[in-house]
Amino acid sequence: MLIRLLEKNDQIHVEEIMAGHPLQFPKFIIDKYPPRWNAFLTVQDYNLHGYHVTLANSCEVTGHAGYVFNDELGLHEIVGVAVSQHFQRQGIGNALIKQVCDKITELGNKQVILYTLGHAGNEATLSFYRNLGFEMVNFEKDFFEYGYHRITFLKSI
Repeated sequence: MLIRLLEKNDQIHVEEIMAGHPLQFPKFIIDKYPPRWNAFLTVQDYNLHGYHVTLANSCEVTGHAGYVFNDELGLHEIVGVAVSQHFQRQGIGNALIKQVCDKITELGNKQVILYTLGHAGNEATLSFYRNLGFEMVNFEKDFFEYGYHRITFLKSI
């Protein structure tokens, strides 16, 4: 598995991966990413943001994760963790989270925040983050819209 920075041609593939997980990535969440990616590709300021993809041996994009600086909290936030359904349970999500956390550590941070959806059907995602050492610190009912709750995770790195 190869992990590298996101390139312009990767965007459509990452959107397809996200669309394959409608519980974690409803359209209103996916729509946030193209402007973020374009800002990153235009001004690659790694203090503000970074996006990584994984590639299979066939050079197929198999996963994505990134980080953005959350000005309100003064912390970097992990965003957009998604792995293709055809490549799950192969350590890709773990590798992406590790890559992003390593980069955030290089930037001098000792904690990272992560938000995810907290509705029925998303329990496997919540378990995944807990197994990686993230601690749930907040639950906000109907945060995004009715039925789409937000869970906040925090991790010391």
